[in-house]
Amino acid sequence: MVDVLGPIMKEINLSRDQPVRIWGIIPAAGIGRRIGRPKQALPYAGSTIVGTVTRTLLDAGVTGVVVVTRNDLVKRLDLPDDDRVGIAINDDADSEMIDSIRIALAGLAGAHLPLGVGKSPSPADGVLVVPADMPTITADACRKCMAAFITDPRRIVIATYQGLRGHPIIFPLSLRPTVDSLTQGLRQLARIHPDRVRLVETGEPGVTEDIDTLEDYERL
Repeated sequence: MVDVLGPIMKEINLSRDQPVRIWGIIPAAGIGRRIGRPKQALPYAGSTIVGTVTRTLLDAGVTGVVVVTRNDLVKRLDLPDDDRVGIAINDDADSEMIDSIRIALAGLAGAHLPLGVGKSPSPADGVLVVPADMPTITADACRKCMAAFITDPRRIVIATYQGLRGHPIIFPLSLRPTVDSLTQGLRQLARIHPDRVRLVETGEPGVTEDIDTLEDYERL
């Protein structure tokens, strides 16, 4: 794999003994009520929608990825057989995406997820969130956001396309207590800390495109 973070760390004078690490979270526990089936398990690009997103984050160079899904979906998602991928379970049909993010954060903070990377997250690490229904996000768009976060790990980095905010969103793991208190979803984090927000223009429409309906899926 191409060493994406090495040149960036050298540029900003970070030691490889103390790098800024970034962990991916993919909320993928939704019921898919509008489509009538779990959209994260739909075929896409030789895999599934969430399988594609997972591989994209790994290609981008994240340290590890936590996929939050339901027990009945795990075997249907075609997740890569990679030690950097961990699975967390959210079987609550009434939960929201923010609940899945909290479950993943709890697993990272407790360092008890089965991520075979030989490393434990620290509060200084970053957390990169991409919803499971955004398979057209590219590794390059993720890398641009990761580079922006690494240059200032206190920031809340948000990908944009022509001024529209999308995903990925990256924030410090140290903000977990704030995320635990959110009442309106992850985007509320930027409204609470507007001075810490850094927008990254990716030039890619995929950072704002998700799959809500069968028409969206068929268009892809």
